Amino acid sequence: MSFLETNRFQPAAELVAEAVAKGVPGAVLLILHQGKVVLRQCWGYAGLRPEKRPMTCETLFDLASLTKPIATGSALALLLEARQLTLDDPVERFLPEFSQRPGITIRQLATHCAGIPAGGAYSNRYVTLNEIVGEIVRSRRAAGAGEKFIYSDYSAIALGAVVEAIAKQRLDIFCRERVFLPWAMTETTYRPGVQLAPRCAATVSGDDLPGRRGKVHDPTAAALEGAGCVSGNAGLFSTADDLGRFAQRMLEGGRGIYRPETVRSMTTPQSPLAGPEGQRGVLWDIGSAYAIRGSLSEASYGHTGFTGTSIWLVPSSGTAIILLTNAVHVAESSSKVSVIPLRRAVSTMVAKIIS
Repeated sequence: MSFLETNRFQPAAELVAEAVAKGVPGAVLLILHQGKVVLRQCWGYAGLRPEKRPMTCETLFDLASLTKPIATGSALALLLEARQLTLDDPVERFLPEFSQRPGITIRQLATHCAGIPAGGAYSNRYVTLNEIVGEIVRSRRAAGAGEKFIYSDYSAIALGAVVEAIAKQRLDIFCRERVFLPWAMTETTYRPGVQLAPRCAATVSGDDLPGRRGKVHDPTAAALEGAGCVSGNAGLFSTADDLGRFAQRMLEGGRGIYRPETVRSMTTPQSPLAGPEGQRGVLWDIGSAYAIRGSLSEASYGHTGFTGTSIWLVPSSGTAIILLTNAVHVAESSSKVSVIPLRRAVSTMVAKIIS
């Protein structure tokens, strides 16, 4: 990527600045367009209490559910390309425990229509991946397989387990060796170590203490402490710059790792469902109720994370919007600040700028 200084995209930045002024603790916005970084700016604070810690463009964020497409989805794409699985394979082929719930396919898990619940209660628990897979299999039947869209952390966790079963490697190691390092994403990792943790944005509503930095917010991923908090649904940390590198390679059709047709299959509708609920790729959102594309192309795709993170890519114009906030770290007397309207407003503004 090359860098371009421009004020053309400044109206999108002004929306973020206004949101920070109104209560979002801090934010980093990076916009790519036609192979260039056209905007890279930060606002506010990485931590508020017990003292204010300024946000920088190099701050690491807990990506929360961006982990689903960027880690688990990327790993699945490699396995699909290598023909080590297909979207219509039964999950029990790779995870024998799923023989108790026959008929669920990789496609159904990847598009959140497998009929399994959103997740379980894991706060203050410590479990293994095998134990969680067992709990997924024994969970209640929320719907018939392929019948209904139910956004599910359990689905992504099961897919992470599928990757590990096929690759014979832990998900984080597989992604680091096969995706992140080849794409120069050197600061993208699960469970940041002592060198990276001090640069992490606060992701809890309590005090921003050094010992809390770099700790995953998601309770299920946190429950996998013995496995390095590695989960298919959450736990990945990264910077706007690393996500920019990822986005640019995706916009280039997966250059260096995937064939363009693999990227297209991952990022176009793959759900068996009709209507907006069917607008899901392989762990990527396209046009579901969760989508934040605003007025951007219907052929665009992306994802959001509970901590306040989002990424959205528009292949037709070579554009990507990466908006990272620490919205869960608000004043102790306040509830979590919603950044959903901000995300959609930024997308719509960018659509207007590039039209």
